[in-house]
Amino acid sequence: MDMNMNSLSGMNPQVSGYLDPYTMPIDVTQQMVPQQSMQPMMQMPPQQSRGDSPPPPRIYKPCFVCQDKSSGYHYGVSACEGCKGFFRRSVQKNMQYTCHRDKKCVINKVTRNRCQHCRLQKCFDVGMSKDCVRNDRNKKKKVKQEVTESLVIPAEIEEVIQQVLHAHRETFQEEPPKDTFCVPSKPSTSNGETDLSLFQHVSEISSKAIIMVVDFAKKLPGFQVLTTQDQITLLKAACLEIMVLRICSRVNSKDGSVTFTNGLRLTQEQLKSGGFGALLDTICQFAAALSKMKIDETEVSLLGAICLISSDRSGLKDPIKIEKMQEPLLEGLRYYVRKRRPLEPHIFAKILMKITDLRSISVKSAERVLHLKVEIPAEFPALITEMIDRNDDDD
Repeated sequence: MDMNMNSLSGMNPQVSGYLDPYTMPIDVTQQMVPQQSMQPMMQMPPQQSRGDSPPPPRIYKPCFVCQDKSSGYHYGVSACEGCKGFFRRSVQKNMQYTCHRDKKCVINKVTRNRCQHCRLQKCFDVGMSKDCVRNDRNKKKKVKQEVTESLVIPAEIEEVIQQVLHAHRETFQEEPPKDTFCVPSKPSTSNGETDLSLFQHVSEISSKAIIMVVDFAKKLPGFQVLTTQDQITLLKAACLEIMVLRICSRVNSKDGSVTFTNGLRLTQEQLKSGGFGALLDTICQFAAALSKMKIDETEVSLLGAICLISSDRSGLKDPIKIEKMQEPLLEGLRYYVRKRRPLEPHIFAKILMKITDLRSISVKSAERVLHLKVEIPAEFPALITEMIDRNDDDD
């Protein structure tokens, strides 16, 4: 301990170190040894450092409310964790309790849970303050607001975010149309076979969705500067991923139905019979995961762009250029997520990891399409065939 006579001369023994009348049990001050008994401590050899003798632990008076072990000073008085939490919840929720006796219940660590009315009244009687609870809550809100306002997205990154969002909105309606219509007939097949009538609806919608994804790609900054071959490679690799990402915003979480851009609403049973099969369950699970994370329109648009502009696709001629194109998209998502969710430090990584799930679903989707092509070759649209024909080994 680095102590000497000069630094301790005139020191009141009751306020030295970690002990003072406000942080000690009620009986400690009465048992304090005289100051002269501290002299041997002050004459410790100079080579002994403070690290050799750790300071005594901080000691608090018992809880003023129930006499249990105190964890510190809360809302103006020494209190245990139980009474601290009880008082905070009671004030924040403006609770009104009733005493079933004569409002004179004894409150201690054994009886404190028997009468909430008398416990709360004792909290007030010993000095707990409502204002401290309110100030604590307002402080948290202020910190969250300051964190949000302190993050400024660079102008060039903000421009990228807006370009991607505009491209997304131009090629996809986030909200399904209010005027919807249904296919009245039930699936006419069994044993997992595809209903041709429903498949015509699904394939027509899918073909239009592919066209919208191509249009989305063309509107992204720098995409059309790439070689035609690289554009096609990226589109074939990411098209199903973007289609799945978009359809997730149209899945009804209650019944699994989907409402498409043209207003057609298909039930889960119709979608499975119309071509989705068991793949629909996987898509619905992914949609539920995105919903739980509260993914918004801007995040969907940036995720779609990042899926598309990806330098690790097989067969690319200029992956380095594509990697540089992806960097501002990743930065855009990172800045936007941090700005929108300032108190969730790991959410950016969690959102980005959803791309791995998308790729897995995309592979399963391609397998499902190939199965349908074998099952009903005469009914299969050429555009869908072209989109899943990767030709990864071609030069």
